[in-house]
Amino acid sequence: MMNIDDIKSRLQMMLSQKRFSHSTHVMEASRILAEKYGEDIGKAELAGLIHDCAKDMDKSSTFALCKKYDIIVDSIMKKQPEILHGMVGAFLARDLFEVDDKSVLAAVTNHTMGCENMNKLSSIVFIADYIEAGRSYEGVEKIRKAAESSLEEAIVAGVDSTIEDILKKGKLLHPQIVLTRNWALEQLKGRTVGLL
Repeated sequence: MMNIDDIKSRLQMMLSQKRFSHSTHVMEASRILAEKYGEDIGKAELAGLIHDCAKDMDKSSTFALCKKYDIIVDSIMKKQPEILHGMVGAFLARDLFEVDDKSVLAAVTNHTMGCENMNKLSSIVFIADYIEAGRSYEGVEKIRKAAESSLEEAIVAGVDSTIEDILKKGKLLHPQIVLTRNWALEQLKGRTVGLL
């Protein structure tokens, strides 16, 4: 794997200044969450830093890489290719930054829509993307507060915010985000039942 400084240098060439700044903020938020929840800090920082490496690509480049990497593009992704950047980004991280850790690559893949049975590292990067220090949208404090209690609570709060935003904008809602929310909610309910 490339060292972190080389990865940062390459990322700065790939991303806008705003996106690079966001990425370094997500790296920091991932570190804080990893410390809180007992995850590998180095992996969390790396995944947070590289999570958006494919975000600034244009639509035709995104689709070309989906074809190259055999990523299945469904009808919603065709209409809203921005939701593909996590999947494409994981392959770019492997090929450009020589990242071979499966959990780091999974965290990059999963940070956009999440997935059922996300491991701790994926959950951390998913949440860090919502709550990094540069974020100031309506509802971010609720997600930050939820992240103090549990990863799953923060996932539900984050996804609720995303769904609300998607509905306001009249965009298509990908079923994967709903599956992620349902999974996190079930984890919370299971814990509550276990306490009774």
